[in-house]
Amino acid sequence: MSISRSTEKIRVLHIVSGDLWAGAEAQAYALIKQLNKDCTVAAVLMNEGELASRLRAIDIPVTVLDETRCSAWQLFQGIRRAIKAFKPTVIHTHRQKENILGSLANLTTLRARCVRTVHGASEFNGGLKTGIQRWLDHACGRWLQHSVIVVSRELMEKLKGQYGAQHLYCVPNGVDLEELTEKANAGTDLVFEPGCTHIAIIGRLVPVKRVDLFLEAARLVLDQSNQYRFHIVGNGPLEATLKAQADTLNLAEPQVKFHGHRNDIPAIIQACDAVVLCSDHEGMPMVALETLALSKPLISTDTVRLFQNGIDPGFDPAPQSPDGLSTALLSLQRNPTTSNNTTASRFSLTSTICAQKTLGIYSYE
Repeated sequence: MSISRSTEKIRVLHIVSGDLWAGAEAQAYALIKQLNKDCTVAAVLMNEGELASRLRAIDIPVTVLDETRCSAWQLFQGIRRAIKAFKPTVIHTHRQKENILGSLANLTTLRARCVRTVHGASEFNGGLKTGIQRWLDHACGRWLQHSVIVVSRELMEKLKGQYGAQHLYCVPNGVDLEELTEKANAGTDLVFEPGCTHIAIIGRLVPVKRVDLFLEAARLVLDQSNQYRFHIVGNGPLEATLKAQADTLNLAEPQVKFHGHRNDIPAIIQACDAVVLCSDHEGMPMVALETLALSKPLISTDTVRLFQNGIDPGFDPAPQSPDGLSTALLSLQRNPTTSNNTTASRFSLTSTICAQKTLGIYSYE
């Protein structure tokens, strides 16, 4: 399906957390930006932050309901007001709390077509409160929302039992190639030591990303070659713990650097020799797509399951262990011309294709 004039009158309201600039927010931004070319789009966010700033920069109307100051009831009422004011044809929710509040607000107002995107498997087990919230989230997805969009084949298989195959649609994440290339070529103010092999891990500092494994592998690599430099880009609750681990492993600058949150990720990817993904699980990681679109080597572990989701990183996945990951990283120096054999001209996971498929789902009866 191509985006055509028949979609011009579709009014789409996206409801997103916006608390961190993570994969779900990055994909929501790319999708909203593309949809805005042919639809009337607005967003309700639960937090002020990077996503809100980026959406305003492309003239998307944004309503921020600060979840740190509002109760669940106040958030619910705020979403209802936004729905009544914007009068969307479609309401598109992202993440658990937003799924629940958005679908219930829709039920009690316009009863527009309502869909959600599941960006990845749940990262938390939690207690009774979490269990109740998960039950509500599932009930809303099953009975109050028309479609459940998943970003990977693996997620589709996992969720068939919850929602039914007829309720699920797989729409892989997509990259805005023009914007990505522009930002990559803009450069970064980070200093990359010449003559060294630079390796980055990019993402939130949370347990599922396994930055601890990245540090252990870095120690093994540096024990064999001092010509590697490791970059940790992102922030999160594990930052202090991971810095303490680095100290214990005798990993200090310039060998290992914590850069915190950065807004120049494409330029950092461009400057590095490889990017690592060693998470316990992933949906359709945006950093992987950006790395491949920029034709940079992507080293992933067998837990990330890129091949199963239709992504060929150009390397066989490494075992998810310090030894397995370090072996893969050391091979980069032995084969410095290795690339992922991907070029932007034939990169197919674009935001344009993602938007086309999503528009098709919006139009289903």
